[in-house]
Amino acid sequence: MYWFRGQGKGRDLAAREVLLDDTKSGKYSMATTNCADLDGDGDQDLLIGDTSGAVFWARNEGTRTAPKFTQREPLRVGAAPLKVSHKSDPIAADWDGDGLLDLLVGDEGADVSFFAGRKDGTFEQGVSLFSKLPVDPADGYKSALKKLEPHRVIPGFRLRLATADWNDDGKLDLVIGNCESRPLPGGSEKETELLGHVYVLLRE
Repeated sequence: MYWFRGQGKGRDLAAREVLLDDTKSGKYSMATTNCADLDGDGDQDLLIGDTSGAVFWARNEGTRTAPKFTQREPLRVGAAPLKVSHKSDPIAADWDGDGLLDLLVGDEGADVSFFAGRKDGTFEQGVSLFSKLPVDPADGYKSALKKLEPHRVIPGFRLRLATADWNDDGKLDLVIGNCESRPLPGGSEKETELLGHVYVLLRE
């Protein structure tokens, strides 16, 4: 994971700095990274997803301006590691408005799971925002996809998430990017191209 420090001159950025390097472990791939103050100490920690669907964090033991991160460790639902089916993309937000950070996790199947935060830093069992079904960490990609299909909201796969009060009604909404595959114009039936769209889902 890298950091490109802003220089305060329009869009100028400094050369990249390595924030966390897990490459030597050989255990992780396709990391997605966001940040949040997960331990409430006033600086930004790393929130990390990966191919397996697990969700990790790396504690900032430095400061806001000179961060120093521990190696990643799993976030938990109670005592169990927090996990979705495949290729997790986690963000932290107070989604339910109770003053605690929750997790929203996008996945390869185009689902979004909500994990309510607890005061002890762990999370409640996840629930799909689309199907309303509980998240089963034992589900593989195919079984999770089968559960989602009758309730699918976003087409395609591999969601990336953000939150914003898009319509200024005082509630957080979802901003979602995805990947979609479609036949290549002028190509054969087997030739496809990848494209992505951005969706805004407004809270009722």
